[in-house]
Amino acid sequence: MLHFEGLRRRIIKYYFTIIIITIVLFEGMFIFYIQNYYYDSVEQSLTSHAAYTRDSYNTIYTESSSFETKANSVIEKENMKANSKFSVQIIDKNKNLIIDQYGIRTNEKVEYEDVNRALADSSNLVPYNYRIVDTNEHLMSISFPLKVNNVIEGVVRYTVSLNEIDKTIFKLVLGLILAGVLILLITISISLRFAESLIQPLRELKEFANELAHGNYNIKLKNKKIRNDEIGDLAQTFEHMAGEIDKTRRLKEEFISSISHELRTPLTSIKGWSETLGYENISKDELDLGLGIIQDETERLIKLVEELLDFSRLSSDRIRLQIDMVNIEALTKGVVNQLKVKAIENNIKLTYRFEVENLVTIQGDKNRLRQVLINLVQNAIKFTPPEGYIEIIVSQNEDFTTVKVKDTGTGIKSENLEKVLEKFFQEDFHKSGSGLGLAISNEIVKLHGGKIHIESEKDVGTIITFTLKNKILESI
Repeated sequence: MLHFEGLRRRIIKYYFTIIIITIVLFEGMFIFYIQNYYYDSVEQSLTSHAAYTRDSYNTIYTESSSFETKANSVIEKENMKANSKFSVQIIDKNKNLIIDQYGIRTNEKVEYEDVNRALADSSNLVPYNYRIVDTNEHLMSISFPLKVNNVIEGVVRYTVSLNEIDKTIFKLVLGLILAGVLILLITISISLRFAESLIQPLRELKEFANELAHGNYNIKLKNKKIRNDEIGDLAQTFEHMAGEIDKTRRLKEEFISSISHELRTPLTSIKGWSETLGYENISKDELDLGLGIIQDETERLIKLVEELLDFSRLSSDRIRLQIDMVNIEALTKGVVNQLKVKAIENNIKLTYRFEVENLVTIQGDKNRLRQVLINLVQNAIKFTPPEGYIEIIVSQNEDFTTVKVKDTGTGIKSENLEKVLEKFFQEDFHKSGSGLGLAISNEIVKLHGGKIHIESEKDVGTIITFTLKNKILESI
């Protein structure tokens, strides 16, 4: 059962209104045209006959004959035309009806507007429409003056019934109205189908949205009901949105699992060693070992918390750079010296190379740029097996400084190259980390007016390149 409400009602209402206005305007103009066409035809014929009779009378008849004789001649002449459509009357200048087309002679007084205009020799001799009160017959008449030597002797009056023409016009109007009603019915039918073609996919989109609201992100739209149009684009957007929400949900779940593990491991170590250090008779070596582990695990927790804080600031656009002049050469050497011990512990060679001598200082936030480089090198150490190497390559031109971190690590799968810069993403969740390091580094580089580019081949190695503007606006 159809319910005429909501979008369906609006569509039908607008369609119906537009079609009604169109039909009324079209049929109104068409009816006006038909009526004028038929009436104009009668007017032309009446005017032509009356003008012909007037011209003949004015040129043929003379003053020697009486007006009544002339009137009889006119009637006889008109009867010979065998034209039964028109009624002819001869009226004298005193408005007396002298004779009609049937030869009836009477002195009946006539009072018609067209007769008065003709006797007044008006220049506006136009047909006159009227109805007979007793019979309600619709008539059209026209009168022309009959002159001899430019003196009016009487009037010739032609009259025709419009009843048959009115019936014909009525039939045409009735046909147009019926056609209009048919068009309206067809329009309603088409608008219903059109409304249904819109409502059905929208109804499915609504159901799809309800499923999303209840956490069902694996639902798929029935594509056969979705057309290749704007609604189809919206449906594809919904599906894409569901996929992205599901991916984000899984990434967050994996992130929570990973971060929980990352927090639990150092806390367990700190708790265990703090209890161990409380025992009596503990040796100095054990004390030093325990304190060292506690210190390392505390630094690990601090780094994790800092990443989470940076992530929070990035999400709310609250990271602000402290712009200063940065010696990129000194910064690179400092990071290498800081992480060289860790690289040696993993039997990895860590080096740097400057492709340009006398690197100029650049504008930037030294601490944030150090954070980026440390993140990239630590990631390289984490994913590079023993006997591998990591090289930092720095180049510079007039406008940009480019830093490459090249390693011989496990590499990144090609389908994940665009994902590794996303928040929470980790290709290998068995490795320690929050999945935020690269995402945070990418945002910091963007704030410096630069960008990060990643090249990688699985089991061969990775090159991460970030480019910085040598001069950036102080307002950043």
